[in-house]
Amino acid sequence: MNDFSRLLYIGDVPVETSYHGSALLYRLLETYPAGQLGIIEAGMSASLPERRLAGVNYHSAPIPLSRLQTTRFAPWYAAASLMWASRRAAHFNEVVKRFRPEAFLTVTHGYSWLSAATIAGRLCVPLHLVCHDEWARTLVTVGGLEGWKDRVFGKHYRAAASRLCVSPFMARDYERRYGVGGSVLYPSRAAGVEYRGGPPKRFDGHAGPFTIAFAGTINSAGMVPALKLLAESLREVRGKLVIFGPLDQAQARVSGLAADNIELGGLLPSAKLIEELRDKADALFVPMSFDAEDRANMEISFPSKLTDYTAVGLPLLIYGPPYCSAVRWVNENNGVAVVVAEENGAVLSGAITQLAADPVHQRNLAEKALEVGHRYFTHAAALEVFHAALRSPSQTTRDPGATALAAGGIARPR
Repeated sequence: MNDFSRLLYIGDVPVETSYHGSALLYRLLETYPAGQLGIIEAGMSASLPERRLAGVNYHSAPIPLSRLQTTRFAPWYAAASLMWASRRAAHFNEVVKRFRPEAFLTVTHGYSWLSAATIAGRLCVPLHLVCHDEWARTLVTVGGLEGWKDRVFGKHYRAAASRLCVSPFMARDYERRYGVGGSVLYPSRAAGVEYRGGPPKRFDGHAGPFTIAFAGTINSAGMVPALKLLAESLREVRGKLVIFGPLDQAQARVSGLAADNIELGGLLPSAKLIEELRDKADALFVPMSFDAEDRANMEISFPSKLTDYTAVGLPLLIYGPPYCSAVRWVNENNGVAVVVAEENGAVLSGAITQLAADPVHQRNLAEKALEVGHRYFTHAAALEVFHAALRSPSQTTRDPGATALAAGGIARPR
């Protein structure tokens, strides 16, 4: 991109090198000129200074009374926050006036993205929406607001200068629901993260137990049962589970994840995590929730852990319902992972037993994951889509099934 506009981010999602939407934003913006970028974090929590983009001005404007979101008053708090979001835009006026943005960026999560949309509309400045998770159907409020939420989301989605959807499944669904196309912006790896040298040396033989790793946060009701079931299933092969992420020992005990074959690896930077996974794991676990209440999000969101997972060079084990995005992605990329698409401990145990006993299959899966990951998740591929969206002078209407073109002549994923 030759001409960088003055871009102001306003959103609930912190911009930091951590996980989920925060990591997606950080990686999109880590090469953006610091002097042309401003960030207003307006959600429940702010980024940690040591995880922030270097040289970028951050402003914290936490949402008032956010502790109510974890109480029985949460549905009423959500309703009030939605109604107040447009008025709350006035709280950002001073920063906006000083920064003089030429474009706004936000993530459709929480409430402050509505404030960003309000300001962009008043100033007639382009608004770029990053859609990482389903919003209208998953934000819990008091009854009677379901249709209203969908109408509000649809209005801003259609009006945005660009609509950056985290998966083709989301882009297609939103085009059906709201009548306009969106660009597919898969989560990406961090700049400079790439492995092309094949699977790790441990495929040549190691003496330790068969080890499956999970990296990420435990952020849905179905995640803990899946990890517990995985640990139990690993006992069939005398294996162990290593969990990388913010989970600590106290939280593990409360969650029932303190079994003798579960090890906690901590929260690590991307490059370090990849090295640890290559050194310690034999396969990588991608759980997707089977809970009915999570279905809307499971269908169209995308597990961001696949970006780093596919750079590791290990077999992938997907555990989730047939309708979830991860299983559908595997179906479109035959041979990239082992899939267990039913909530059944015996089936999961059988899949693990077969995988642990077949090193040739492990290597084939690992090589396929490296190949497919390079087509989908490079940093250059994400920047290609993102910068094209920022350059667009008006509303973008892209093929909702299209995916990012990787650098160096890499073809579209098929």
